[in-house]
Amino acid sequence: MSLNQITSILAFLVGIMSIVAGGKAMQGWNPGYSVLTWLPAYNFVMGILALVPAVLIWINHRYAMITSIATFGIHAIVLLILFTAFRNTVAYQSLAAMMFRIITWVAILTLMYYKARKGI
Repeated sequence: MSLNQITSILAFLVGIMSIVAGGKAMQGWNPGYSVLTWLPAYNFVMGILALVPAVLIWINHRYAMITSIATFGIHAIVLLILFTAFRNTVAYQSLAAMMFRIITWVAILTLMYYKARKGI
């Protein structure tokens, strides 16, 4: 399995996880903690959008890096918003999930950078 395929699968999995979690919450699933009303929709939409860089990474498309950076950037901005504007209302679990996405996208970007630098 190539580094592109491993990186793509990682992006795909984090996207699917967001789709499932966001979709369940939008359908009324109660995770046992308070969820901001807009956050499940954000997770669902970003999960779908994360499939774009996953496919682009798989096929080694020239826009794979920029779409991955954009996905990471959007998550980083939303995490910053959660930490500032919603710090007293957002559940710890929501912050942990967002931090998981950020860390995963850092790993994806690191693997992509390594591949680009090494030319493999």
